[in-house]
Amino acid sequence: MLVMLHGNPGNPPRPHKEGKLCWSSDEWTVKLYQRGVDRFTVQYGLQTDQELSYGEACAKLGQAILHALACDGELDNRERGQRR
Repeated sequence: MLVMLHGNPGNPPRPHKEGKLCWSSDEWTVKLYQRGVDRFTVQYGLQTDQELSYGEACAKLGQAILHALACDGELDNRERGQRR
């Protein structure tokens, strides 16, 4: 299940060294942080990609989500011509 996090006035999010947590998932260890204008960090498991532009963050976040789905058996990530 994917969950958008939008802070709760009664329970404000704690500051994180990577910046404001913009998005996270309950099922996978995927997180998206923003530190400023056009400065993003994507975390997936032990991998952390920092100082990303918006476009770079989109690509890294998409790769992380698709990889997690493939690992869960939710999609087939073989390339064309690749056998089972």
